[in-house]
Amino acid sequence: MYYKAIRMLKKIILLICKSEIEYGSNAIIDWNVKINNNRNRLIIGKNVYLRSIQKGYQAGMPFPTNLLIDVKNATIQIGNNTRINGAYIHAQKSICIGENCVIASGVNIIDSNGHNLYSTNRTIGRDTPKDIKIGNNVWIGLNAVILKNTNIGNNSVISAGSVVKGDFPPNSLIVGNPGILVKKIEKNENRYSQ
Repeated sequence: MYYKAIRMLKKIILLICKSEIEYGSNAIIDWNVKINNNRNRLIIGKNVYLRSIQKGYQAGMPFPTNLLIDVKNATIQIGNNTRINGAYIHAQKSICIGENCVIASGVNIIDSNGHNLYSTNRTIGRDTPKDIKIGNNVWIGLNAVILKNTNIGNNSVISAGSVVKGDFPPNSLIVGNPGILVKKIEKNENRYSQ
């Protein structure tokens, strides 16, 4: 009961303070989730769970879920029924996460490198952000990093610790640093569960 009341209070505070946030019904936001929206667009679908509480989670959760949208007109969109467990998501342009996704703790999803590749002074300047699109029913494993200009197809799995950039078709198993397609996940009705 206590956590439910705190979550409701968190939602009310966010709605009052951050008018550019849209919530679907039954979205759950743990009390210590950090959202820095800077009056940009954040869309949270129905039944989304932004988790930051370790209790009941099978792995370590080194930090609470953080959503940062700090450049004018940037957007984060999270599809229905998606669970984000202690991940860091930073949009300077656009990050779109599909429906029914599971994002494990320690994951970083960032649509900008932060600094320019070619520079005579690394302390100044910004690179150009590029979109990230994560399809429906994607599972991103512990401590993976998703970089700018990435498109991950529906039903894909990204292995723990992978660093991913580029275009990946649906049903991809992506592993490593750099993340590569190691196999296609074949749909076998006998192995799928509801």
